[in-house]
Amino acid sequence: MSQLWQSDPALDESQPTNCPICATANPDLRYQITQFRVYRCRSCTQVYLWPLISENEVREMFTRLYTDGEGSVPELKTYYEYTYIDEPSNPLVQAYEVWLGQLERFKKTGRLLDVGCGTGLFLAVARRRGWETYGIDDCIEATEHARNHFGLEVLDGDFHEIAERGERFDAITMWDIIEHARDPVGLLTSAKDLLAPGAVMGISTPNQRNILDMILGTLYRLSGGLVSRPLDKIYFEQHFLYFDPQTLAASIERAGLEVAFEKLELTDLRRLYLSAPMRLVLQTLFAVSRLTGLENRLFAIARVPGDH
Repeated sequence: MSQLWQSDPALDESQPTNCPICATANPDLRYQITQFRVYRCRSCTQVYLWPLISENEVREMFTRLYTDGEGSVPELKTYYEYTYIDEPSNPLVQAYEVWLGQLERFKKTGRLLDVGCGTGLFLAVARRRGWETYGIDDCIEATEHARNHFGLEVLDGDFHEIAERGERFDAITMWDIIEHARDPVGLLTSAKDLLAPGAVMGISTPNQRNILDMILGTLYRLSGGLVSRPLDKIYFEQHFLYFDPQTLAASIERAGLEVAFEKLELTDLRRLYLSAPMRLVLQTLFAVSRLTGLENRLFAIARVPGDH
């Protein structure tokens, strides 16, 4: 997971920062949960977490997730195990094939940079499809696997380090990255500057406007905020920002890009560590979400306006 920009240690954590998208102050408090507060910007409607954990805490957290799966959400215990398995039956490989198929509707192949490349599984899949692959991530445990197991060319460090090199790419991908960014528009803008003519950018992120938030948020409000612990499952420390289709598109446009394609998706439950009853409940809710447009994930392809 490649981190972006330094946090300001002088910030008063008792008060929310200005909106990380539009810088508007005085947001509405959406939820007060166990360790964090969830705010909604009154101006651009972006939803975000406060206070943010430090960059060192994020780095240590991803080391644990990639090595033993330990984290604040037990259901994610097996989530990162799939990043090591390059087999057709792996639901993550299947998702990568679908995402690459969408990218290739706009750009067949070329030089591809995966920001937050982790273990390199996505790059291994892309290489088989004819892409010239590059990656960057600051989780050394993950990038060592990318180099030693997959034989990939990946860098250790922060995205700004590769941005400063001034290389150009035909595709830049950010799978589950933008929600971790302290400056999401800055991230997208810097990535835009690395796009070659006719290039595309692939983005995936959780969808804030989903069926779980609707149900758990209703319980929270009906209880006067007393029933808040279930919300810890969807609002947790590694996700700073929570986008919906409109706010993601707005961030893309603020970075000088346009949305070429956007769709709703669902988390593949095979990757989650769930009891049988909970799996059945989620399967039922996800089936309803398909009918109501309340799926819990977003996928988008962006490009430079007029550059196609």
